[in-house]
Amino acid sequence: MTHRERALAPFLRRGMDRFPMWYGGDAETTGNIRKALGAASDDEALYGILDLDYKTIRPRYSGSAPGKNEAGQDLTEWHIARGGYHYGQALSFPLKGVESVAEVGAWQGCPDPADYTVKLTKEELDWARDYCLIGGVWAPFFHDAVDLVSMEDLFILMATNEGVAHALIEKCFSVYYEIDRRVFEANPGLIDMYFIGNDFGSQRDLLMSPEMWRRFFKPYVKKLIEQAKKNGCVTAIHSCGDISLVIRDLIEIGVEAINPIQVNARHMDPAKLAREFKDDCVFFGGIDENELLLHGEPGEVRRETRRIIDTLGAWKRYIVAASHDYLLPEVPAANIIAMFDEAKNTGLVSNLFR
Repeated sequence: MTHRERALAPFLRRGMDRFPMWYGGDAETTGNIRKALGAASDDEALYGILDLDYKTIRPRYSGSAPGKNEAGQDLTEWHIARGGYHYGQALSFPLKGVESVAEVGAWQGCPDPADYTVKLTKEELDWARDYCLIGGVWAPFFHDAVDLVSMEDLFILMATNEGVAHALIEKCFSVYYEIDRRVFEANPGLIDMYFIGNDFGSQRDLLMSPEMWRRFFKPYVKKLIEQAKKNGCVTAIHSCGDISLVIRDLIEIGVEAINPIQVNARHMDPAKLAREFKDDCVFFGGIDENELLLHGEPGEVRRETRRIIDTLGAWKRYIVAASHDYLLPEVPAANIIAMFDEAKNTGLVSNLFR
């Protein structure tokens, strides 16, 4: 099989020689894998040796840098200062205290979709040839709305000022919807998979009631998914934490794969999820990053990888991945290698899908 055929097989309910494998990680994490494998390049490590099946090309911001705020902190294209490890946390909330829809509408700090490079180049297409190409934006519109006013204030607005809350959320959503429109227009038929991310869950439950989620977020996720499906993509959504109460909703609006299946969150037991949703979605992830990949030994990782494959993959609708979308350098490369090596060999040895 080609990588692309294998990657799409769980969505299309087709046979495969093994389960497809997806990886997301920091550049330093990828470098650690390359060094551990003795590979000459990251591509050799990830695609030549580990044998992964998906390649991702996202739109790139190519506009001018917003500069610094009054405190001398660098601003992102959303005019938000950030600090801390990796992407960090918002240090400033430019719309904090907003009280009216008009104030939201008047704020000019959102990036312009025209400032994103959306056309896939020949070099990029050659690089992704025979792989499942993931494209479009990550679309974290919930997180951007939080970063504009703070999470506490957004939730208060959702409870006390629905109009302003919707205006904030839609302002962020609209940027991503328009970037995606441009992506699909510029690259007809070239993008295989649309994979977006918003973390709606905590370790114990949703961050809000299911009713609140359905009112404020479900309609916007639906629009993003519908646009992608009209352009021929299979669809996946990432949400950390316990999102068990809205998985059925996500399936209803066209989401085909659920990632990352954070198995140590309260109601995300893989066996229970498999029983409940086996006929309706592709499970994407589930190999524990919080404890196993971070602190375990390669032998433990191999055993748990087989267990998750047996559990979430029992109906052949599974993508091998960690329970987090972005593995940081603190995760030992040996454990990441063990996960993918075991998954590759498990599928080939069992020969279940021919």
